[in-house]
Order: sequence, then structure tokens, then C-alpha cells
Amino acid sequence: MPETIHLTAPTVLTFDVTEAVGSRESLTQAARLFLPEHPASAPAVLLCLAGGTYDWHYWHLEVPGRSGYSFAEHLAGRGFAVLALDHLGVGDSSDPTNTGPVGLDLLARGDAAVAHQVKERVEAGTLSEHLPPLDIPLIGVGHSMGACLTTIVQAEARPYAAVALLGYGVDIANVHDETNDASELEDRITESERIFREHNVVPPEANSCIVPRSRLRSIFHAPDVPDDVIAADDAAESVVPVRAASEVTTPGYVAKFANLLDVPVFIGLGAVLDVSPDPHAEPGNYRSSADVTLHLIDGSAHCHNFAGNRASLWDRIAAWIPTVTGSPAITSAVAR
Repeated sequence: MPETIHLTAPTVLTFDVTEAVGSRESLTQAARLFLPEHPASAPAVLLCLAGGTYDWHYWHLEVPGRSGYSFAEHLAGRGFAVLALDHLGVGDSSDPTNTGPVGLDLLARGDAAVAHQVKERVEAGTLSEHLPPLDIPLIGVGHSMGACLTTIVQAEARPYAAVALLGYGVDIANVHDETNDASELEDRITESERIFREHNVVPPEANSCIVPRSRLRSIFHAPDVPDDVIAADDAAESVVPVRAASEVTTPGYVAKFANLLDVPVFIGLGAVLDVSPDPHAEPGNYRSSADVTLHLIDGSAHCHNFAGNRASLWDRIAAWIPTVTGSPAITSAVAR
């Protein structure tokens, strides 16, 4: 009989990314592993990257008096192994400030190194004592800045069999009220950083900051999100690297990477409000992929995992993965 497990908490894992980042200091990234009840039957591993102002809690929010706000537990209940990773400089991962500006390129090198280590450890059976050696696909799942980084990681390192890009658009909007008509990308990034620091009162020497969530509420949450859920979300806020946040909010930054993705792509955006000014145009940015799916989450704003309709997105992703990887479908949720 396959091993059955009943975990009450995720397992904390660490990954050494010093060499991959090219650091002058030791750097590790922390992650939480959520396993299904029958780990040996997992059809895929999901590596989940959160967006700016979030760490792994975006994928597993605990709300006092409520349940059902954990993407990770829900997908584990559908049979998948789920790994929620903290970027460098975020959550329990190392702060890479001494390595240089903490931009998307640096973060992507760390995330890519973790992705390759996860693949190797799954194949070798060393990721968890509950996981035997498995030949199963690794799926990249990212939200907002995490979706941008998932795109960059796949374009440059190709660890994923498919990617689910949530809450991010190649032509990003709804982030700042100001417009910027500079023609050169570096000029646009510099202007984005100036606006970011000005809006959030971040001094020039600071490499990361906490962003006042009150300014983001109308973008992050539709009116159906209860106040106590928003309060729990705000309480779990993490710092965001200033340079990376400035790059990720620069229209067109990720375009060249998106065009290189040749694996199946799932695009998820909130139907009420999200960062893409034209959601139906987004699939056209992935011209090397032969399989691009667009899903608009009814009733949701930018942070889909807290929307009243969140489970519809989670189940859609669970159903989509087997159709593009050839993995066995999990037809019903497993009680956890």
C-alpha cells in the first residue's frame, strides 16, 4: 500500500544558492513543503513564488476563526506536492544586500537554483523522507512579482514543464497613477524606482522596505474580501526589495522573457481589477508557446488567494496541469 501521511504543518526546507547567485557571502533560501496524503502518487511538484510584499504566507494564509485560505493545502488536497519558496531578501531567506542591488536578475538566479535543486532531489528521493524517487514534472506557479520571476527563470534556466502566471501582465498597469513616456527601458526603471521610493517614503540607502498596505487595498482586494481576512493578510506582510519592485512595475520589462517561453502557459487575472490593462491581449505575449490559457477569476481583484471565488482558480489550475503534462488527473479533493 502507498504510504499515507497526515501532516499538521508544512516541512521547512533550505536551499544553498551561494554559487548560483555568485555571492561573496553564504546565501540560502527557505521554503515550506506541503505534501498530499499519498506522496508517492503525486502527479507533479508545484514551486510557488509570491509577489511583492509577500513571503510564503501568500500561499498559506491562516485566518483566526476561518479556514480555506491556503492555496498550498488545497492543491496538496488535490494530490500535488506544493513548495512555497521565499525569494532572497524576503521571509526566512538570506538577505543578499552585500551582493549588490537586489533586482529581479539576482532574485531569478536564486529561484532558478532552487528549482533545479528541487528537480534533482525529487528524482533522487531526497526532497522529503515521505517522497520516494519520482519522475514527475515541476510546475512553476507565480503571483505578481513571483509570476514575473517565474517567467524569467523559465526563459533563462528552463526548469519547468509548464508555468501558471497569476496576477501579472507584460504590459503592467494600475500600479502608479503617474505615467512615464521614456523610451529606454533603463530610464523607465529609474523613474519607477523614483516613484516607488517617493510613494513609500524609502530613503536612497534602503534596499528593501515595507509598503503601506492601505495604499494597495483597492488593487489587492475586491469588496467581497472580509475585513478580518485583510487584517490577517496585512499582519503577514513581508519586506520587498526596492530595486526588484521598481523593475517589476515597469511596463515591458518582462516582454523579452515572455516571448521565450516554449512550455504551456496558464495566465490567471482578477476579473474585477488586476495589473493588466488588457487581459485578453496577454496570451499574444507568449509567441513561442503552443498552448496558452487565459482564465479570469470572477469577482477577484489582484490577490486571488483571498477572493471569495479563490477555490475556482485553484481547482482550474489542478485540472489544467494534467492536460498539459500528461500526468494522471486527480479527480476529487482529498480531505485534509
